[in-house]
Amino acid sequence: MLDLQLLRKDLHTVATRLQTRGFTLDSAQFEALEAQRKDLQLRTENLQAQRNALSKQVGQLKAQKQDASAVLAQVAGLGDEQVHNEAALKTVQTQMEAFLLTLPNVPHESVPVGADEH
Repeated sequence: MLDLQLLRKDLHTVATRLQTRGFTLDSAQFEALEAQRKDLQLRTENLQAQRNALSKQVGQLKAQKQDASAVLAQVAGLGDEQVHNEAALKTVQTQMEAFLLTLPNVPHESVPVGADEH
C-alpha cells in the first residue's frame, strides 16, 4: 500500500510515476476523500474542544453550587454530534484505505518506461 503522506504531499508526481506503469490514478477521488476526511476531523476536534470547555464550565457552576443542567444538556447534544462525526470519519478512513489498496507500487525513477522488461 502506498504511503498516504506521499500522496498528500506529492500527488502529481505519484500519478505521473504510476502512469509509467500504465495505471491511471484517480486523483479526483483521492482529493475528495481527503477533503471529506479533513472536514470531518476538524469538525470532530472542534466539537471535542467545545465539549471540554462546557464540561469545565459545568465543574465551575457546580463548585459555585449553581444549576448546571442547561450546560449539561449542551454537553450531551455535542456528544451525540461528536459520535456521529466520529462514525462518519471512520467510514471515510475505511474508504480511503480501500482506495489505497487498489494502487500499485510506484516504480523507481531508474526503471525504464515500457510495456515489459525490455
